[in-house]
Amino acid sequence: MLNQTLAKKMFLVFNESGIFIAACHHWFVILVCNWSGELAKYPLAIIEKLLAVYGKNGGCAYNIGCVFSKTLANISLGMQAHELDFQLMVGASYGHTHNQKCQLDWHPMYILGIGHTEGEGCEHIFSSSNELARSMRHATSFHQCQTIKEHFSFWDADKYAALSAFF
Repeated sequence: MLNQTLAKKMFLVFNESGIFIAACHHWFVILVCNWSGELAKYPLAIIEKLLAVYGKNGGCAYNIGCVFSKTLANISLGMQAHELDFQLMVGASYGHTHNQKCQLDWHPMYILGIGHTEGEGCEHIFSSSNELARSMRHATSFHQCQTIKEHFSFWDADKYAALSAFF
């Protein structure tokens, strides 16, 4: 029989269940972090970094932005976000599933200054990365991270090249 310590170490490899990302409105991947479970610390860490790097008048679409805004407001980071006019919103596809009041308050189409974004850049990015699952299923944690990093580097290079295709 395995002792408890050894068993815990053996199964730590299963703790990572995905990644949490931030992308700009051009769909460039800005930040990526490993995550295990749907905990508030991951989006809070992303928001803290966005505020530090981009400062005033930033925004972020998050599928539970309406509910998450309460979490953000109740911590010290919330005061900084308020002072910097940071705007949370709910992406268009999720926004249509919320009640009417939520849509009017949180849908990107109704928030002044947001522009013509759908707020679903991360969904497009994740759609492109679904292909990685098959090839990484049995890879080590190191090789999984390496593959994800390479995928997003190529993704960003393709998006950058596409920006110049319109001139």
